[in-house]
Amino acid sequence: MTPKLTTPLLYITTILLLLTSFILTTYTLTTYLHQATHLTTLVAKVHIHNHPILITTSYHIFATICTVAAYTTSLFHLWRSSSTTTNSTKSTRLSWIYKALTILGLVFLTTSVIAYTIILATGEVTFGDSVGPRVTVYLDENEGEADVVYKGDGVAVAGCVVGWVGWGVSIVSCVMMLLGGKGMGLGKRVDGERGEGVEKKVDVEVESEVGSFGGRQV
Repeated sequence: MTPKLTTPLLYITTILLLLTSFILTTYTLTTYLHQATHLTTLVAKVHIHNHPILITTSYHIFATICTVAAYTTSLFHLWRSSSTTTNSTKSTRLSWIYKALTILGLVFLTTSVIAYTIILATGEVTFGDSVGPRVTVYLDENEGEADVVYKGDGVAVAGCVVGWVGWGVSIVSCVMMLLGGKGMGLGKRVDGERGEGVEKKVDVEVESEVGSFGGRQV
């Protein structure tokens, strides 16, 4: 598969994976918010400590949106640079802007999947000293859709796993982007235009030499 096809396919795959992770993580955030409301309805005085999962999922949602936006604009730039003739200096400048945005998105995504993984592996919803052991057991039994132990929540784990897969594909895409921009369609068209100019110049010189030679023979 040629770089011209590989790069767009990697971009599209990254976007789809991260959008899937975004949807699953948004659902997770919603269920834990609903769980807090549900448990508070059961026991009004309970203090629910679920801030780690709320903060982590919110940040992961932000990171996936930023990375998807970066890769979407890069994909648009790739398509535009492949289908239109643009100034070489302007194309190079835009290319580096999109590269910088993509790297920034990857920084957000990397920190978010690491934090998300740590919270899922080690965290759980707690109630502190606001309720006694019996009430804690009662609340655990009536936890609702979200699991009190974060790693027991299948949707949350799936969102994190898909996020890691999307991160891996995005790293490959970014590496291909940084290695000279071969798949970006930049430089090739400009070189082709220069080549055509050189060919035309050679043709003109050949024609002039032939003309002068014919003139000397006459």
